[in-house]
Amino acid sequence: MISCEKLFSYFRESQINFFTGVPDSCFAPMINYLLAHEKDYKHIIATNEGEALAISTGYHLSTGNIPLVYLQNDGFLNMMNPLTSLADVYVYQIPALLFISWRGSPKLKDAIQHKRIGEITTDLLDLLDIPYHIYDGNNDKLRSAIKEGVSMAKKESKPYAVLFFKGDIEPFPYSHEVNAEMSREEAIKIIVESVDGNAVFVSTTGKTSRELFEYREKKGGNHEKDFLNIGAMGYANAIALGISLNNKNRKTFVLDGDGAVLMHMGNLATIGHYKPENFYHILLNNLSHESTGGQPSSARSVNFCEVARAVGYLYAAEAKTKEQLIKEMEHLNKISGPALLVVYVKKGARSNLGRPTLPLTELKRRFMEYLRG
Repeated sequence: MISCEKLFSYFRESQINFFTGVPDSCFAPMINYLLAHEKDYKHIIATNEGEALAISTGYHLSTGNIPLVYLQNDGFLNMMNPLTSLADVYVYQIPALLFISWRGSPKLKDAIQHKRIGEITTDLLDLLDIPYHIYDGNNDKLRSAIKEGVSMAKKESKPYAVLFFKGDIEPFPYSHEVNAEMSREEAIKIIVESVDGNAVFVSTTGKTSRELFEYREKKGGNHEKDFLNIGAMGYANAIALGISLNNKNRKTFVLDGDGAVLMHMGNLATIGHYKPENFYHILLNNLSHESTGGQPSSARSVNFCEVARAVGYLYAAEAKTKEQLIKEMEHLNKISGPALLVVYVKKGARSNLGRPTLPLTELKRRFMEYLRG
């Protein structure tokens, strides 16, 4: 394990001063340190990993210096296009130091959605000819790896990666305030109880899906009305679009998050273009990357309602209180979509919040049978 103070001393030694990436729980301490020392470092929280690499490319083109890009290995796949068609040695030869969290490593037990990427992470790095170091708790080796990575990046004009596991970096406290009346769990309960029994739900990655699952468990349901998008961050609304267009007799609700919507915001334009009348988009907005430690998202500078109207949604509104949410849900039940409702919720979740206890394939089977009537 390494402290943030020591890690950043290594960065200073190697003249690394620019950081960008997508929050991940493994790197939460490092990101928190950057947020707490924003006057000392240049730092941009990106909406997706490909964007982060593109931002770092702009930094390198402007300064000639080596940027650091942090990401989860799941997000490494979002980075694949700019890695191979922009930064690669066959193209522009753009260097970067990549800090990658190795979720789903064959050596560690992890959530099922990380299993496949965990198995192939090092294979992908080898395939792309990206040299790497696996942090094993030896800080002297890490210091040397960072120096070697920066030196190699400069000499060979290509990325160098360092792989970490959750818990490798000592915690560093940081918090940003979000003023909201409702918890996300309270909002989910109001939303689900406000719709007719024929509706189906698609829930986004992270704690939203876990809370929806536990709500159904508490009510004794068998989860046939829900599709839990536990991985593939940012795609819950696209899944729901496909469902709504092919099941026009059912209302389709999406329980989405601000970080997830921002990650693939172009999905909104597709939804607005095809205008499914039975599509209802609920954005649970806590202005944060909740599942990775609560780091701020760029949602505080985005008017999602204006965006939705601009791309073709027929209705868009906000709810900041329980009373407003109940009224808006009553209104959604009376109108045709596509409609967006932005619901402001608190950061945080129950400490004893569990994960889905049924096999994902069983959940899929029940959902498909329900859709087919």
